[in-house]
Amino acid sequence: MDYLQLTIQLVGGLGLFLLGMDLLSTGMKSLAGRQMRTILERFTNTKGGGVMFGVLLTLLFQSSSAASVVMVGFVEAALLSFTNSLAVMLGTGIGTTLTAQLIAFKIGNYALLLVGVGFFMKAFSKRRWSYMGQIILGLGTLFYGMELMSSGMSPLREVDSFVGWLQYLKHPLVGILVGMVFTALIQSSAAFIGILMTVSAGGLLSISDALPLILGTNIGTTVTALLAAIPASYQGRRLAVANTFFRVAGVVLMVWVLTPWENLTIWISGANATHGRILANAHTLFNVAMALIFLPFTHLAGQLVIRIVPEPVKSSAYRLKHLTGEMLKTPGLALPFLQKEVGDMGNLVFGMVEKSLDPFFARERKVLDRIREDEKKVDFYRDEVNRYMVQLNEMQPVDEWSSEIYRLFHMVNEFEQIADIVSVNIARQADKWIEGPIQFSPEGEKELKNYHERTLKQLKRALLLVEDWKPERALRMKEKYRKYALMAFDLEIQHYKRLLSPQSASLESSKVHMELLNLLRMINSHATNIGRMVLMEKEAFEVN
Repeated sequence: MDYLQLTIQLVGGLGLFLLGMDLLSTGMKSLAGRQMRTILERFTNTKGGGVMFGVLLTLLFQSSSAASVVMVGFVEAALLSFTNSLAVMLGTGIGTTLTAQLIAFKIGNYALLLVGVGFFMKAFSKRRWSYMGQIILGLGTLFYGMELMSSGMSPLREVDSFVGWLQYLKHPLVGILVGMVFTALIQSSAAFIGILMTVSAGGLLSISDALPLILGTNIGTTVTALLAAIPASYQGRRLAVANTFFRVAGVVLMVWVLTPWENLTIWISGANATHGRILANAHTLFNVAMALIFLPFTHLAGQLVIRIVPEPVKSSAYRLKHLTGEMLKTPGLALPFLQKEVGDMGNLVFGMVEKSLDPFFARERKVLDRIREDEKKVDFYRDEVNRYMVQLNEMQPVDEWSSEIYRLFHMVNEFEQIADIVSVNIARQADKWIEGPIQFSPEGEKELKNYHERTLKQLKRALLLVEDWKPERALRMKEKYRKYALMAFDLEIQHYKRLLSPQSASLESSKVHMELLNLLRMINSHATNIGRMVLMEKEAFEVN
């Protein structure tokens, strides 16, 4: 036996199989990523809908482990509650079984045809058909890899040492452990089930011996999520713990009924079913049963996990709360999380503007320290969000998926400009003001507070546009800006009148008064720029 050739065929076949899984996943994410945002909003309000969303999410990522990492982002971005996410988590297990069902079709003889058709569709078609081509290319590569592994494993039936090693798998606990370790290594239960189908089809593994391996693969999917959760937020740790709880509990229940499980699967599959189809059905039966058993108890399980993993004391370290590296693979899904990060940045800037006049009226230096600390965090948001959007573009060119990224760049820039006005220009005036004895006149102080309030309202309108890009809101902002500009001009005239009146109390504070009025007017303008961009987009769309 040529062991070198055998090793090359097995390793090459496995490599092609995993490459096909990756191509299939990338194609499906490109084809359906944008629609997943709408599906998320519609489906996750009920437990049954949550299970369906979990199925779709796993079909996109071709890995329940990767889907679990994405789920953490949904929970942290408040797009999904933790307890609702548990129903989605149960659905991810069912999602992996659908991929295994697809793999069970014996179409290896047509694998190269799928590769050819898929490549030409991907290379010479536009967008949607190109993504369809990538999915077909992935399937063809996947099936061809399985054919190589299958033919490569056939001679192993004559190798006594290998057959002897397989005898150890007859013990259920050993099978569970091996399935768990291998799945954790390749990070995909569907891929491991595909390998099991290949081994079983070659006569090296019986159905009864493969069932514990299937149980092990369901625990193995949790290992990646647990490791990813170690440095993650408490929400990530909660989701990983809940996922592990469901999987381990399901395995503990099923290990006692291996023979009835095998008999039921064979009966459902039919007398003429291949080993691959029987294993795919066994995998599906396990995950569907687990979902049906645990779905009514997701709320109780959620409460238990919240007790086990409590919310920690907030850290002072800067970090993005909603975006993860996994999101880079699906730009369409990443957009809601980008909006959340930009919204958090905008709220931080709003707080800075809200506090900006406190040093002048209350003469509190601590406020200035907080403003300067917040400004460092705003700079962090600017750098990290911009870097993330550039990385998204590298993964998939921005022109292929959304114009929204340009809006977010624009918003980040405007918010950062406002933060600079507060932390540099206003803070510089405040430093001098606190040390001196000068006071605003009662009228001047009232006018500044009034205009400051109008500025906050305009900034609040800009923050609403981060969440919902509505032209009518932007039009209202434009109208309000015109009104506030006239108001600022009128306040300037009123100030000059007081300055020229006998025994004026405004002379010494005049310079600071006018400087603050102009700086607030600049903040107003930057906030309104966000609305102006909405209107410019609307005009461009109408022209086209």
